[in-house]
Amino acid sequence: MSLDIRIDGQSVELTAGSSLDMNLVTPHFDYAKIPGSTANLPAFPLSRRNQQIFGYWEQPQVGGILQRRRFEQYWGGHLIREAMYVLTEAGPAGYVGQMAEPLGEFFGDWQNELLTELDFGSLPLAGLLNAEIKSDGMTAAAFPLIRNPDFYGTNGPAVNYNGKVNDPSGTGPQTPMILLTWLLKKISQATGTTIDGDFVNHPVYSKLLFYNTRALDGATSITINRHLPTLTVTELLLEIRKLFNLRFDFNFADRRLTIGFWQDSITKAAVVDWSAKAVGRAVKTPEVNTRLQLGYDLDSNDGLMKDKPAIMADYLTPGNSPNFSPLKSRFSTLMTDDITGRTKVSQIGITAQFSQLGNTFTPRLLFWNGIVAGEPDASPEKGDFSLYWNEADGLYQNHWRELEAMRQTQFYAKQSLNLTETDLAGLKWHQKVHINGVDYFVLSVNVSLPISKPAECLLVAV
Repeated sequence: MSLDIRIDGQSVELTAGSSLDMNLVTPHFDYAKIPGSTANLPAFPLSRRNQQIFGYWEQPQVGGILQRRRFEQYWGGHLIREAMYVLTEAGPAGYVGQMAEPLGEFFGDWQNELLTELDFGSLPLAGLLNAEIKSDGMTAAAFPLIRNPDFYGTNGPAVNYNGKVNDPSGTGPQTPMILLTWLLKKISQATGTTIDGDFVNHPVYSKLLFYNTRALDGATSITINRHLPTLTVTELLLEIRKLFNLRFDFNFADRRLTIGFWQDSITKAAVVDWSAKAVGRAVKTPEVNTRLQLGYDLDSNDGLMKDKPAIMADYLTPGNSPNFSPLKSRFSTLMTDDITGRTKVSQIGITAQFSQLGNTFTPRLLFWNGIVAGEPDASPEKGDFSLYWNEADGLYQNHWRELEAMRQTQFYAKQSLNLTETDLAGLKWHQKVHINGVDYFVLSVNVSLPISKPAECLLVAV
């Protein structure tokens, strides 16, 4: 058996005795970023075959344009890893490059651009029906009625403002709110990627929209980027992950992102038994931060948030331990009126009127409910789902209980394992492995191909 590295489906020639050192890392336990696996690749010699694969790039006459290439790594016919290959150097010593698997490579030029700077095009208001606009076969934008007496500040009486944003009568400010799932579709179309999964297709979460305070000011179409939160594409994904405890599965070679729910993986039983592969005894370390603190940043421009309302409180795991793991999303939500149940704010809006274009808003989400009792409605609660942390159907209850229970008893184990190439090919980070009576998630694997010694693995007990 031998190492087989393929670039765009073609096997490159390797120097005799070449080896490949890999540091494989799970993407599911770091909520601040999506870590990627890395590999210390051997240089590919300057052979005729390799020159054809790389388009003779080492020659100065060829020019400097390079593209990401599909990277596949096989051993004995087993596909071990798929990613992208980035050529970094070419010369007499051969072709030198690296395997690129981080989130930072996934969306290309759009990766770190603000949503407010990206060209999502526009939506004509001529398509407005029942307070929503459809595009690409789905709801793209909606105009829910929001009770906000302060939209024009002290100037409301001067324009006979009735305190309602998106009043169906057409009076007052009209502020379109973009649907999250539609925006994800536009991002995937623009970047040549696919974004799917249980979260995107969820019957309730597919109705999430971005709260917006910028008025159309008489425009006949919606310029999408003017009505989005000030986040990059990467930040958008990471921040919604912190609300719903999402699981991101990236297939870098196929440019596919599947978004699911992490709690679903925690509740499933182990599917692989690695007990016979364990070498020696594990070295255990405890989980010190057994408690969770879950919260979000509030919009200080909303007067209702000046003194933090009880409904907006963080969730904190009960207990006396002083050690906890804090997690805070930049996305929050809005308040509702105790009597009518309708959504309300106390916030000066963004409009050309009265020199209010300098105002801002922070990222917030609502559920689009369509027409309710004759009014277009959006709210922080829909069915059995709430955007508050501590409600009976809130974020903690729906998405974080399983992880909290896991952290109460979890520990980490450094374990040497006699893994085979088949084990590496079948490794799925969201699936547990069983070793000598304990179920684990695999956090990292350090291994070399060809395999001549046990892999050094870091595990977390469930």
